[in-house]
Formats: sequence, C-alpha cells, structure tokens
Amino acid sequence: SFSASPPPPVRRKMPRRSAMVSAKLRVAVVVVLASCASSLLVTPRGVKVQSASSLEGWSGRVQARHGARLSRGVVIGQASLDLRGGVTQSVTLSSLWGVTGVLAMLLNAVKRVLPVAMEPFQNGLSLPLWSAYAFFALGMCYVEGYKAFHKKFSPMVVARSMTLSQPGPLFHSLLAPIYAMGLFHATPKRCKTSWGFVIGIFALVKLVKKLDYPWRSIVDGGVVVGLTVGSVSIVYHYIRALRGVPPPVDPNLP
Repeated sequence: SFSASPPPPVRRKMPRRSAMVSAKLRVAVVVVLASCASSLLVTPRGVKVQSASSLEGWSGRVQARHGARLSRGVVIGQASLDLRGGVTQSVTLSSLWGVTGVLAMLLNAVKRVLPVAMEPFQNGLSLPLWSAYAFFALGMCYVEGYKAFHKKFSPMVVARSMTLSQPGPLFHSLLAPIYAMGLFHATPKRCKTSWGFVIGIFALVKLVKKLDYPWRSIVDGGVVVGLTVGSVSIVYHYIRALRGVPPPVDPNLP
C-alpha cells in the first residue's frame, strides 16, 4: 500500500514593500485631495485680530515683511476660532498638517528606538550603568528637549506653520511639515541650520547602531526622553498660538 504524502506546508504571503509603499501613497493622495476639497468649500477669511497686542504685533510683522508674497496664492481649509479677549485666530488644515506632520516624524522615531531603550529594564544593569542611564536621560531632557526643542525648534515649527494661515503657494501647504521645519522657503541661515540638524540626526543614528549593549540602550534612552519632551513642546506652543499667544521666535521667511 502506498502511504499518502503529507501536504506541502502553506506559505504565508508577506506584504511586499511595493504594496506597502503604494498604500502610503494612497493615504497621502487622500489627504491632499481632502485638503484641496476643503479649500473649495471654505471661504478664506484671513487672520482677524481685535485685541491681544502680542498676536497683532507678530502677525503684523509677518504681513508687513512678506505681505506681497502672502497676498497671492491659496489658503487650504481655513476656519476661525473665537478666542478669549475678542481674538479670532485663523486655523487651516495647512497649519495643522504642518504641526502634526512634524509630530508624526518625531513620534515615529521614538517608536523605533523605544524597544532598544527598554532592554535594560528586562536584562538589568549594574548600579554604575543605571547611573549612566539616568544621567544621560536627564542630560538629553535638558540639552535636546528644553534647549534645542522647547526654546528653538518647537516654536519655530509652530511659527512657520501659522504663516500657512495666510494665502501662499499650494506646494507650501502640501509640503507643510518640511516647510515648518525650515528646509525650504526660509532664510539661508535657517535652511543651513535645518539641513545640518537633519543630516546630523541621520549620522548620529548610523553611529549609535554600531554600539553594543548596554551603551546603545543608554543612548537611545536619552534620545527617547529628548524627542518626547520636544513633541510635548510642539503641542504646547501650538495650543498657545491658537489661544492668541504667538511663538517667541521669528518664522525666518526669506
């Protein structure tokens, strides 16, 4: 008698990279189409300030310096929020997309390095290494989170995002996160600083990946703390801007 041969193992199909990329492209197209549709349905009204001299001064400086360029173009998905003190602050999908896009980049970076940063809590460390972990995390909280993000990068991102509430080129709105980071349509100094910041981060990531345990976990723990503080700082400055308190930096427009 012949014994039946076992059935061949079923291979689970893994999602192809091209399919994942096409899915991301479809999401991006949907966001762009929704933004364009909202710009046709909502009539732009601009930023109206009846009080709050600080907001008026900041908005006035931007309008006076760049009024000729801001007077042309489109505003995507604009609405107005009635704030305390009679202030009406313009909110657009473009400005919201600029802030949330940068936040998504930061939180994605946190998600990628968090598992490595949490390894010492599973494998354990000696007391000197735990001291180094805590010291580096506190140092990154102050140097990266407070000095770099909260005092400079975060208010700059919000200030540049809020300029998208004024009419401008359509591609500024479509590339709002990159625009908010100052990677284009900024002063030469701002562009050099922003591009240097991005290139420096990529170089640091490459170097950190070559470290062995536990030093890579120690460095990634500090990075997680710094990026988390930076993300919270962006939300903080954006909420203050919506309430009529402008970011304490210049948007560095050309």
